[in-house]
Amino acid sequence: MTVKEKKKTKNWWWPKISDQDSAIEASKAGFWAALTVAIITAVFATIALVSHKDIASINASAYLDAILFSIIAWRIKNYSKFFAVVGVLLFLIEKVVQFQSSGAQGWPLAIILLLMFISGARGVFAFHRYESEQPQIESA
Repeated sequence: MTVKEKKKTKNWWWPKISDQDSAIEASKAGFWAALTVAIITAVFATIALVSHKDIASINASAYLDAILFSIIAWRIKNYSKFFAVVGVLLFLIEKVVQFQSSGAQGWPLAIILLLMFISGARGVFAFHRYESEQPQIESA
């Protein structure tokens, strides 16, 4: 495969999943999305805690959210189907609630992260599908 063909097949927002290696690569998007949300949330919660003011409707109680997304990232990295789905749903629910309460500010980043969460979930499910299709090595 030439470099030009390889570049043509790369699609960051909806990667093609054709084998276990591409499933692993796609699942990394979900890991990075969850880790990004955890870090951004922790930073905003810290700023809110220090300044004694809510920042973009985030206060110090958002540390719990940061911990949840850290756990989700860790479990997606270990190919957990349950946590891949929880990551998509929790992020989606939180964005709907946030947009209802404080408007649709930050929607471009939210769409990118949502696509990353979905790609990660696709990758995790495909990883398990391809893993189950591999021949099992019998021990003697």
